Amino acid sequence: MRRIDRDTWEAPPVEASPDDRRVRGALGGSLLLDRPEHREFRDRITAFVDAPGPLALEIGFDFGERLLGAALANPEIRWLGCELRRIRVEEVAAVAPGNLLAVRADARTLLAALIPPGRLTYAYVMFPTPTLRPSHLLLTPDLVALLARALGPTGVLHLATDVPGMARLAERLLAGWTPAAAPPTSPVLSRRERVCLRDGLPVYTRIGSPSWITPGT
Repeated sequence: MRRIDRDTWEAPPVEASPDDRRVRGALGGSLLLDRPEHREFRDRITAFVDAPGPLALEIGFDFGERLLGAALANPEIRWLGCELRRIRVEEVAAVAPGNLLAVRADARTLLAALIPPGRLTYAYVMFPTPTLRPSHLLLTPDLVALLARALGPTGVLHLATDVPGMARLAERLLAGWTPAAAPPTSPVLSRRERVCLRDGLPVYTRIGSPSWITPGT
């Protein structure tokens, strides 16, 4: 496998999908959830999302320390975390408080199929992994469009990266978003955050709302 230089990485070209509500994604994509055998999975997430109160989504929670800390520190918020690695999901789910649901799913699938427009209060994209394969890139026009739909005009996105090329990509994709106040955070740092702190790596942070969207779209 070719090693990626985080300092020189640039995003591979990715085109936007013509339909932002039906995405391929990993683990089968949004169309897979239409199958009867996934009804229980759909119902579990839908029940969590539809319950009253603020809803936060952390995309790619890795080892989950940050997500668990946020859920414990902010019990009034329902925290939905998605991660592709099964073992990481199982480890977090085993110790999750009642206001946290950790699922093995592609964020694009959740946003396209299971989160209604305007339902998200907060979304967190923390240190997305640089990749040379367009199909593996998380931060894409499709994801940004889906996040905008789910957040509505008042929801807040918190994005962080220590990869210069990822920061430039975020600037392009979030050019129309309006700066916003910082959303609730966690008293526990993620492993990547600790590495950045230890090594003195600069971290780019973007906090904003898609306030150019009109309510109901």
